[in-house]
Amino acid sequence: MAAEQRRTNRMEREMELLWGLDRSEPRRGPKPGLSRGSVVAAAVALADAEGLEAVSMQRVAKELGYTTMSLYRYVDSKEDMLALMGDAVMDVEPPAPREDGDWRAGVEEWAHGVTNVYRLHPWSVYLPLSGPPSGPNGLRWMESGLRELVASGLETGPAVQILTMLSAAARETLRIELEMGRAARETGSTMADIGRDYSTGLRRVVTEERFPTIARLLREGALEEEPPPGSADGVAGPVDDMHFAVRRLLDGIEAYVERRRAAGAPERD
Repeated sequence: MAAEQRRTNRMEREMELLWGLDRSEPRRGPKPGLSRGSVVAAAVALADAEGLEAVSMQRVAKELGYTTMSLYRYVDSKEDMLALMGDAVMDVEPPAPREDGDWRAGVEEWAHGVTNVYRLHPWSVYLPLSGPPSGPNGLRWMESGLRELVASGLETGPAVQILTMLSAAARETLRIELEMGRAARETGSTMADIGRDYSTGLRRVVTEERFPTIARLLREGALEEEPPPGSADGVAGPVDDMHFAVRRLLDGIEAYVERRRAAGAPERD
């Protein structure tokens, strides 16, 4: 009872859940072999195959060959299931410390790694977020990213802000790319077709007087540039375009730290 009373907020409860502090595995399950880990693995496999909308306690139980009530011995709710799934997909080794000390390359490697995780499990970008990472796998990735940012000379507080921005950018940019791809497939076209159609549509309504910068964008053909090698659907999607923005962000961090050092001031305003 005392332990239950101490759980006064969602974040505390989620941390207990993800670290297995909320309860031990049941001593007597419906059948040998069922565990919280196997339940979550089945949910992840189902989401990989059919999308997040396919995941429910009933459907996961069916995939495992158990009754729905059996699952509640291991996972209390679908909300808990989703939290466990989110940390489970991050069970990939994050980038190790760089031997050359190149923090910029380390941050880019981290951003690339996070994007790869999302691409392997596209449904994960639609998971609800209740706060910063709190599970063992999420914290390993948080540690890896913070380590490289702090190596730039940033203090830990600003480094957390930058890491949050990078994580949100990777997640949201991939979500946009996924939805653009889905829209293209539904109309029997490609992302390259969407880019051309968008440019064609803009040329019908954009004038130099009202939208001078967008007009310049169209003149320069920036929306129809050749994609980099290996781009999805043969076109540079939002995720491919993100690399430029990440590098300019790193330029800004580098300039900021150097300016503060030259002025003899701490790294944070």
